[in-house]
Amino acid sequence: MNLNIYYIQKKIDTNERLENKYIKLISQFAKININNIFSKQIAKAHEIGINEAKAEYTKAYSQYKKNYSIALSENGKNINSFEFANLLKDKNEINFFIGGAYGFNDEFLNSCDYVVSLSKLTFSHELARILLLEQIYRGICINKNHPYHK
Repeated sequence: MNLNIYYIQKKIDTNERLENKYIKLISQFAKININNIFSKQIAKAHEIGINEAKAEYTKAYSQYKKNYSIALSENGKNINSFEFANLLKDKNEINFFIGGAYGFNDEFLNSCDYVVSLSKLTFSHELARILLLEQIYRGICINKNHPYHK
């Protein structure tokens, strides 16, 4: 399985140690790529306004929308870890998208196969990635009957 996580973050201030822990654990079962796609166009759009920024996020992400796509949004569906694990089943490649500073526009969310909420709370990109990585690992473990989930 190939897993791709795409996010938009101007300043990279990540907790590499914890992020790398989950990347290493997941790598036992799947190939994982994490991609920051912040660009000059996104920076310019931020200066113009919210709608322009969301439109630029959609444009930037569109080239990566292939195979099964899951967007993370606070307005997405609240699911438990077993339901999340089911999203991972029988997929060759999954693309996860974390919104930019202003989230996603409806056009992008409607074009995804699934929209999930990690919580009703809003998280920084750094924390959202770590939570997503942990849930991916947990989901893989659930699907493989690995004892991590217990």
